[in-house]
Amino acid sequence: MRNKIEQIVRVILGLYLTFCVGLLYWAIIYSGSGDGDTIEHVHSSWLVWRGKIPYVDFFQHHNPLLWYIAAPFVGYYEYSLHAVDAVNMLTATASLIMLVYIYRIHKDFLTDKLGGVIAAAFCVLPHNSLFNKDFKPDNFMAATLVVGIYYLFRYIQDKRIWALTISFLLFFASFMLTQKAALILIGIGAIIIWQIKEQKVKLNDCIISGSLPLMIFIAYMAFLYYEDSLMMYIKANYELNSHIPDVFYTRRFIHPSYEMFVPILLAIYAMVKYVYRGNIYIKICCIIFMMEYIIRMYYFTPFIYYYAFLHAIASIMAGVTISEIVKKKEWIIWIVVIYFLGLGGIYGNIYRQRITVGDDFKYGASGLVLRLTNPCDYVLNGYRIGYNLFNKDVDYIWNLQGQIDVIAATIGIRPTSDLESLIRKYRPKIIYGGNYYDTYREYRGEIGVHPIHWISQQLLDEMYISLNRDNLYILKPEYQSHNCQYNIRTKSYEYIDKH
Repeated sequence: MRNKIEQIVRVILGLYLTFCVGLLYWAIIYSGSGDGDTIEHVHSSWLVWRGKIPYVDFFQHHNPLLWYIAAPFVGYYEYSLHAVDAVNMLTATASLIMLVYIYRIHKDFLTDKLGGVIAAAFCVLPHNSLFNKDFKPDNFMAATLVVGIYYLFRYIQDKRIWALTISFLLFFASFMLTQKAALILIGIGAIIIWQIKEQKVKLNDCIISGSLPLMIFIAYMAFLYYEDSLMMYIKANYELNSHIPDVFYTRRFIHPSYEMFVPILLAIYAMVKYVYRGNIYIKICCIIFMMEYIIRMYYFTPFIYYYAFLHAIASIMAGVTISEIVKKKEWIIWIVVIYFLGLGGIYGNIYRQRITVGDDFKYGASGLVLRLTNPCDYVLNGYRIGYNLFNKDVDYIWNLQGQIDVIAATIGIRPTSDLESLIRKYRPKIIYGGNYYDTYREYRGEIGVHPIHWISQQLLDEMYISLNRDNLYILKPEYQSHNCQYNIRTKSYEYIDKH
């Protein structure tokens, strides 16, 4: 009888998972995703597709793997908003793969198939904004860490060196997606040292498996050194990012959403209840959860998507808790089923009410900007608003002016630019007409007091016309060039009739 109940529950939760994943793809198609990070990383991927080198030809303060993964997708849909849909689909697929491996971790190492579908169900809908459809490195980092943990467990069980090699490569990939992974990887490294001491992991196998990602990283550092950008990479990705928590000050932490609180509380229960009497895999998951919980709750988490990996590992531990409780009180499984079906109904109703309002709004301001520009045009991003997908930038630091450029100037990367002079020089087709405030001071309540950049009313009156949206302005026709053509020699689009 028990086996039949479990089969019924697995089918119900399997349908729930199918519904949630389908809802995720549906939201991408009909609701879009024009958030600032998505636009930033699409633009960076496009620059890579165009042959530009991060840190050499354009500024970034993230590790570069995400842009190289996405570049073929963005390049295929170049100058089309479908590029945004393509990379969001890629993100949703990464989330789907993570769910599969959460299930496999349970089935193969922690509990059973029922625990696997419960854990995946806890992870599938992290927030009502469905952030796991947005093109951010955090989503891919969480997926690679989860899959890496699976193959680490596979090695501990079978002692197959190929599994350890895959695990180390995935951990390395998580770091090359975003530096946020470094802190939790230090913890995972400590776990591996512990397992070496316990003779469950062989030191020689670690050396062999770790040599490949190490060689890849050394080769990449050598490439950056050859391009005379190694110091820029270090300062931008580590020194600059170390100052960002200070920028947010009182906004340094955000609470997890309600849907995250449930698996987190269940994970804490599992950590206390089963860490000593659980198998080695449960113990490792407990330790990883504890470390990631401390990092996210007490170091720096200003946005909900920073919780991506914590939510994944908490969901895994929540599956352990429910599986153990259900063994003693079978009726509780129906409460779990009702909870998920109710949650699915809430999300279904939220997104049922969402309609497509046109590309000018579906993708934020980027849809409007893309419609109004051609490949030869320059575009200048605004203050806390990004919209440049496929246009040229007027400056090396092209995104988050008022924050990134202020920190860059503070640590000596380069002085802040005179945006008005750059506008007069390059005549960007679209600009932001408001002030660019010092974000460091703005988040302390001093907005309106300390603008870093400002566009004079004289320049706006002389050269631009208001678009009556988001403080955006478009270049007057008499200042625009025409005859945009592709220059084979420079491999770029250029105006034939120069300004």
